[in-house]
Amino acid sequence: MTREVVNLRNWLAFVVLASTLVVAGLLVRSKISIDYASFTTAAATVAMLALAGRICARRGALRLSLMMEALAFTIALSLLVAVGSYLAISQGYPLADDFLSKADEVLGFDGRGLIRYIDGIPALARALMLAYTSFALQVLLLPVLLILSGRPQHGLGLVFGFGLVCIGASTISVWFPAAAAYVTYGIESSSLNAVDAHFGYQFLEEFHAVRERAAFVLSMDKLQGLLTFPSVHTATAVLCVAFTFGTGWLRYPFLLLNALMALSTLTHGGHYLVDVLAGGLLAVAAVAVVRGVSGLPVRRTDGLAGVPAQSQSH
Repeated sequence: MTREVVNLRNWLAFVVLASTLVVAGLLVRSKISIDYASFTTAAATVAMLALAGRICARRGALRLSLMMEALAFTIALSLLVAVGSYLAISQGYPLADDFLSKADEVLGFDGRGLIRYIDGIPALARALMLAYTSFALQVLLLPVLLILSGRPQHGLGLVFGFGLVCIGASTISVWFPAAAAYVTYGIESSSLNAVDAHFGYQFLEEFHAVRERAAFVLSMDKLQGLLTFPSVHTATAVLCVAFTFGTGWLRYPFLLLNALMALSTLTHGGHYLVDVLAGGLLAVAAVAVVRGVSGLPVRRTDGLAGVPAQSQSH
């Protein structure tokens, strides 16, 4: 295992531990209580993946060990940041929709017009919906695919970058809570033929509840992505492109998929253009940090770059 891979594993472990302590400390002082029973399955999954990773490592199956660890880190970070996003929105700062929509106007962007235009092209609208919903699948499986293809630094780097992006977005969103563009534009789901506005409205019940209730119980069953500025979807799209860019043929399908995912945040995700731009900048900063930690990009010297030759048969 290369020094760069070890560094990334150590940094990921540190970020997960630090995030756990910070979130736990903030929860004590917040109006949010956790329905821990609802998180049992997810927590057990993380624990089993981490344990499986250690067992694989002891048996010399380093590639498989890294795949298990990547999944464990991704799920753990996703859960921690989801709770962190509720903490951020619960601070109750004034809605930023007016500011964000005016920023779009200054940029000359007509979000309402774009949604109506895409609504008139059913095939493109469906493709964008598929791209938008690929978010979770990419976050979970792309790091595994990169490790499997002999690029463990890229796989773990993507997980680390995703964690940094989510932590940054949660922190920034404290001061920029937004009900999102569909509400501002006054576009009802019933007025659309091809564009599915589900994700532009789905989070609002939880969003308003955590802001307005004097006490709020967070359950895994109702967990929603509450962040709008910056756009985590866009940031993740940039990360996926960045960490597959030097992987030969693999980069082309992911470049297309994530170009569509970034566009879909405007049409299907209820985001403003400034959300997308901020998400892109946040991802660029995260990539810079990952490269500083790991030394990426790494040139591939054999079929299992970063994994010792004796483990290649596992």
